[in-house]
Amino acid sequence: MKRRLILVSSCAALLSGCTSAPVYSWQIAAETGPVRGGTGIRVGVRSIGLPSALNQSGVPKPGIAYAANTFTNDSWAAPLSAMLQTTLVRNLTQRLPRDTILSDGGAIGAAPDKIVEVQVLTFAPDASGTITLTAQLACRPTTSQNWQLQNFNASTAGGKTAETITAAMSKLWGQMSDQLATMLS
Repeated sequence: MKRRLILVSSCAALLSGCTSAPVYSWQIAAETGPVRGGTGIRVGVRSIGLPSALNQSGVPKPGIAYAANTFTNDSWAAPLSAMLQTTLVRNLTQRLPRDTILSDGGAIGAAPDKIVEVQVLTFAPDASGTITLTAQLACRPTTSQNWQLQNFNASTAGGKTAETITAAMSKLWGQMSDQLATMLS
């Protein structure tokens, strides 16, 4: 009996010291940029294209080459492609205040005058924590197939934590938004 009591007491003591690590949800934040004014048009931002390896629920972390690593207890607050679309709408709204920026598939069904599309190719930290965003940007009037196409490629230090990586990704997404705003104005 004494032996069982000691075993139960020891297990209870061990379990009382066990706590799970906190889980955090992160989001790409809107970044302010240069105001370009706009021309009074409606711009439809289509869904953001992402490679499947990037469209994960976890925040990407630095790791070895060829590995798609994510932090264990740090996840995106929403699907990454939807979060990037929402943030792009916010970024363009700030940069083009005379235009109406609409999210394709959103609650407002107004027909846009121009369409914006983004295909992300890379958007993750390398082993050192440097984040690179490579994307293809496209916009066109809805009345024609005359696409204006540009590539975007930029890198910045992201660090080794989910917080610093998310901040760096937000910064790069803001820089890409600057280029799109220039294309639209």
